[in-house]
Amino acid sequence: MDIVWNIFFMFGGVAAMMMGMKVMGSALERVAGGGMKKLLGKVTSNRFAGVGIGIAVTSIIQSSTATTVMLVGFVNIGLMTLVQATNVIMGANIGTTVTAHIVSLSGVGNIDVGAIAAMIGCGGILVAMLVKNQKAVNIGNILAGLGLIFVGLEFISTYAKAIMFDKIVVEGVTQTVPFPWVEAIFRGDHFPLLLIVIGIVLTALVHSSSTITSLMVVLASIGVLTFDNALFLALGSNIGTCITSIMSSAGTNVNAKRTAVVHLLFNLFGCLIFLAPLWIFKGSIAGFFASLSPDVGQQIAIFHTAFNIITTAILLPFSPLVVKLACYIVRDKKQPQDERFKFAFIDERLLSTPPVAVGNTKNEIIRMSTFAKENINLAMEMLLDERVDHTETMRSNEEVINHHNKAITAFLTKLMSKDLSDEDDKKVGSYYHVVSDIERIGDYAENIMEYAHRLRKEELIFSADAIKELQELLETFNALYESAISAFDARNVEMLSDVDEFEQRIDDYSAELEIRHIDRLKEGKCSAQVGSVYLQTVSNLERVSDHITNVAFSIKQYRHTHNSAEKIVKAI
Repeated sequence: MDIVWNIFFMFGGVAAMMMGMKVMGSALERVAGGGMKKLLGKVTSNRFAGVGIGIAVTSIIQSSTATTVMLVGFVNIGLMTLVQATNVIMGANIGTTVTAHIVSLSGVGNIDVGAIAAMIGCGGILVAMLVKNQKAVNIGNILAGLGLIFVGLEFISTYAKAIMFDKIVVEGVTQTVPFPWVEAIFRGDHFPLLLIVIGIVLTALVHSSSTITSLMVVLASIGVLTFDNALFLALGSNIGTCITSIMSSAGTNVNAKRTAVVHLLFNLFGCLIFLAPLWIFKGSIAGFFASLSPDVGQQIAIFHTAFNIITTAILLPFSPLVVKLACYIVRDKKQPQDERFKFAFIDERLLSTPPVAVGNTKNEIIRMSTFAKENINLAMEMLLDERVDHTETMRSNEEVINHHNKAITAFLTKLMSKDLSDEDDKKVGSYYHVVSDIERIGDYAENIMEYAHRLRKEELIFSADAIKELQELLETFNALYESAISAFDARNVEMLSDVDEFEQRIDDYSAELEIRHIDRLKEGKCSAQVGSVYLQTVSNLERVSDHITNVAFSIKQYRHTHNSAEKIVKAI
């Protein structure tokens, strides 16, 4: 039973290490979320810039798989081209090697780095539990995740030794030697292609090359795994990590699928480039890395980084050819005729990076608002000019608005379940109301369209004065709409004073138009039937103004401002 308990403890160590990576990566992502969005927003066609951004982002989130899945989402919604994503993927493979170097620190010198890290992790947990400041909590979680990684490594190391090593006495001296089965499996002279397949399978099972590489570092450090075998396992691990991104590309557009294929091709070509030299010159290569560090675990970490840097340097000039090959493998398909129903900025793959998903959700909501505004203007044009008929266009737009209302709300619900910062949590909460306000604007546009149909059916027309007044009210409404969306987009509370001014102007003008209408009725210049439609139209535009004003003022729920801006809001 001791062996069973030791196996349980060792796998518990693996779980603790993986959880530590997740906690540390998530906390780093929250701390650097804004920076990540800016970095990804600066992705250009410059190859070196793309590689640098890939290194930076993946170093933060500690997973090339997560970065690639995110890139699949970006390409799917058109925020990034396939060539740009290819450059970032190359950098991501370099950035993911940071984890192995962190793990290899446990074997440095006579200082017990693991014990120090575990104590730092304990301090991080205390900070996260006792301090209410969100930034301090995130930093505490980073430290806690780091400590958890090293605690997991200690468990793996301790119980792997208990499982895999035997104690024998030779000439009165007790020695620790691997069991024969360990010698056969981990230290034997295996066929390299078999080791590569094992690396692919193991990495595909855990969805993380960082985890497999870290385990190799630990097992090599305690003398279980030889450096020669680790080389080929690492090659297979780099291919296996592509499985997740391939799976995530299911149901995406053609270019998104090509992004996942590019990731696979890059790692596959890297494996092919290194396979023959490692196979033929593995003795010399092992001697070279041994000269860099006496610890085998650190040698593996260094090799993993060198492998990805050299592969990137070789393949970067040929990235357009890699893209062409991916395009050949994944052929073009006919696109749906109506692209309006598809998201332009958000994708479920972005849920793996909540800060990016929150920012892109705002852009999708703004896109949804354009359909609502278009319908208001189309409805008013129908009302004021009986020669035009936008009924079919409006009904089509209304279907898009209703679809986006449901789809964005569903996306927000999924986003709420993610680990969000306080500010992002408030943003997502406010977006529910914003989406609802925009959907109501679409409903009012339908009301105005029905008024136009009523006028035509009953052969009624507005007076010249009424048409002019409604046109002026519509112009003010459009100015309000633009101002409100600009404030919402920029999250600028100082712009709310303009929004409030336009909204008040509409309220005052609406009240004035009612008085003018009553005067026309008294003078017999307007019939009761026409007057009813006129008043209902004015009322609908006034209510629509309230809804779009709500959209703008939603930023007050989460926007931190300077004192000057706060004074303006209070004055409002």
